[in-house]
Amino acid sequence: MVDRADRDIGKEGSGPAGRDQLRRKMAARRKAMSGLEVDALSRRICQRLEQLQPLAGAQVIMGYSSIKNEVNLIPWLERLKEQGRTILLPRVEGNCLEAIEFKDWDDVGCGSFGICEPRGEPFAIDRIDVVLVPGLVFDAKGYRLGYGKGYYDRFLPRLSRDCFNCGVCYEYQMVDNIFPHTGDVPLHWIVTDRSEIAVDMNFF
Repeated sequence: MVDRADRDIGKEGSGPAGRDQLRRKMAARRKAMSGLEVDALSRRICQRLEQLQPLAGAQVIMGYSSIKNEVNLIPWLERLKEQGRTILLPRVEGNCLEAIEFKDWDDVGCGSFGICEPRGEPFAIDRIDVVLVPGLVFDAKGYRLGYGKGYYDRFLPRLSRDCFNCGVCYEYQMVDNIFPHTGDVPLHWIVTDRSEIAVDMNFF
C-alpha cells in the first residue's frame, strides 16, 4: 500500500476547492513519472488484470487511450484483440462518452483533449462485458476523480447491470477519501500495480 503521507493527500476537504487541489497534486506527481516507470508499472497492472475472473471470461472489453502518463493498457488490449476479443475505446460526443470498436490504428484519429479516438458507429453498450476506467485519484469505496468533466459518471449508469467496471491506477493514486459528491458513480473494483481493492464482491 502507499505511504501514510500519500494517503493524507486525500484529506484536503470535501468542497470543490479541496477536490481540485487533490487533482492538481496527483496530476503533478503523475507527470513527474519517467517513461520507464510508466511502462514497468503498466505491465504489472496488466498482469493483475489478466488474473481477474470477470476479465478472463469477457468477450467485449472497453479500455482507453492513455494520456499524461496514465496507465498504458494499449499493448495488452492489442494482444486481447489478437485473441479474438472485441476491444472498445471511448470517444467524446458533446457531453457524452461513446464506446467505439477499435479495429486498427489507421481508423483512429486525434479527438477531444488530444486523445486517440476510433472512428465508426457507437457500439451497443448493453453488449459490453468490462469497462476499464482511468482517473487521477481513487478511494477504497470505488469513487474516483477524473479531470472534472463527468464523462464516466454519465457513461457508467448506462451500462448493463452485469457489466464489470474496474478502475485502473498506480498505487500512489489511492487515497482514503475523495469526498464523493452526488452523481459520482463508484466502481466495482480497482487494480493498481501493488494491490486490488474489492468494492463489490457480487462479481466474484
